[in-house]
Formats: sequence, C-alpha cells, structure tokens
Amino acid sequence: MFRNLDVGQLRTLVTILETGGFRRAAERLSLTQPAVSQHIRRLESLLDGPVFTSTGRRLRLSPQAEELAGYARRMVALNDEAVARVSAVPRREVVLSVGVSQQFEPAMPELLSGLTRLLPEARIALRTGLSAPLTARVADGELDLALISAPPRGSRDRFLGRIQLAWFGRHLADADGGAPLPLVLCAEPCNLRVHVLNSVTLGRLPWRSVYEGPDLPGVRAAIRAGLGNTCLPANADELWGLRKAPAECFPPVDPVPVSLVVAPGTKEGVIEAAHLAARDALSCFPYLDEGTLDAPYDLAPEQPQPLAS
Repeated sequence: MFRNLDVGQLRTLVTILETGGFRRAAERLSLTQPAVSQHIRRLESLLDGPVFTSTGRRLRLSPQAEELAGYARRMVALNDEAVARVSAVPRREVVLSVGVSQQFEPAMPELLSGLTRLLPEARIALRTGLSAPLTARVADGELDLALISAPPRGSRDRFLGRIQLAWFGRHLADADGGAPLPLVLCAEPCNLRVHVLNSVTLGRLPWRSVYEGPDLPGVRAAIRAGLGNTCLPANADELWGLRKAPAECFPPVDPVPVSLVVAPGTKEGVIEAAHLAARDALSCFPYLDEGTLDAPYDLAPEQPQPLAS
C-alpha cells in the first residue's frame, strides 16, 4: 500500500523551521495555529514519534524529523518550481521590478538566470543599491521585491539564511600600536554599516572613521587602497581581490541575515519563484542555509568608543 506525503503538511514543517515558531508560520501560511498543529500531528503519525523534541524558544527536531525536513525542503521547492513554471505568470508580458543589495552583486547572474527560467514571460527590471533604501522602495510599491542584508519584517517576507562575514583591509600591525581601528564605512542608512559598528561596539574596541561613501564599490576601493578596515562577505578576497585581515586581531563578527522583502500585492507564485532563484544564487557566498531566525536581530547603538590618546 502506498503512503503519500502531503506537500501542505511538509510546507508547514519547512515554514515553522524558517520562521522559528508555530504562530509566525501560521501568519505566513494564512492558517490558524490549530491547523498548523494538526499538520504537525499528522506528520507525527507518519513518523510514529514526535517531530519536535523541544518547542520552547529554540525549536529542536527529533532525529527522524531532521531527516524528514531535508526531504521536505526539496519536495516543497520542486512543487513550487513546477507551479511557478506553469502558472505563476499570466500569458502576457509582466514587468517584475527586483532590487538587489550591492553586497550581492556577484549573485546577480545566477539570480537573473533563475528568475528567467522560473518566470519565462516576465521582463525583469533590476535595481541595485543599499539594503535600507531598497527596503523603503519595496514598502512604497516602487519595487515588487528585493534581496537585502537584513532580517524579514513583514509576514510575507522570506528569511533566506545568513552570509558569513570577515574583516578586510589593513593588518593591525600596519598601524601604530594602541591606535583606534580605522573603519571604512558606507554612509547612513546602511545595514552593513550598523552591523560593523555593532561588532566593534560590543567588542569595546576604539575606532575612528577614515572613509564614508555612498555605496559599497567605494568601500571596496577604499579597502583596496589600504585606508582602513571593514566587514564584507568572508570570500571577498576571492570575489574582489581584497586583503583579508587576521581574524584573531579583530572582534568577532556575526553572520549577516539575508531576506527577500516583498511588496503588498506581489503574487505568491512570484514570491516562491524569487525565493528559489535567490536561494540558489547565494551559493557564490559562504552561505548558511535557511534554518531558523532564533531571535530578533538587535543591533547595538552606533556610538564610537573613546579614541585612544
């Protein structure tokens, strides 16, 4: 006798893992929390055991459910690819306005290829910029969606995972002993700027700004010129030929969250196609898979430590 897996139940499991909780999964899926719980109970009948060994602040899968989750992600992705391919876009040209953070420019060829494959009748209008302004343009309806370096905010936004960061630029030995760390930064508003300053603030490391510019190409040029240091994707030495600084000389830096932010009115099939294309495109970075966003991503206030005398 055949036993068939229900894609809806698998999607519920995947969404709980992506959002980090039953309530947030219910909001994203437009389901009630009892319906979400029922889906999990039906999966438990299949496993003949629990799906989650812990449902507190940090969800933990049982060993059997861990294996099922791997299949679930692939089956949901294949289902969505098929749906996006055959029915996401009406049979007429549709303009899809997509924003991409400058940090993710190396991913753009693969992103465009994936969107074209999944949405063959859509004409892509691509815009690049910093994450904060792109997010504002999505909220204003100027863009349909955007790939940004920030956590999801809306119920329809998609958390894609995290990209590992590292320090680049001058070695501390290159500077005078005891001097504040020379930072190369994007001008506000910039999510990566806040991420960098969060690292040095929490590390209680004195710093000073030696360069501020309006975009990331300027930041990379300043690093290449040896003006100072900043945090960039951990493979920026391979992507842009930048000098990686020794990790032991700098404060730890957390991975940066990556999300697909979505404008009101964007069709669900288009969101699913963009999610798949973006996830595949991010493989050119040191990328940590979706998993869960354990807690709200809070950043320390931007306050420099007192400069060394």
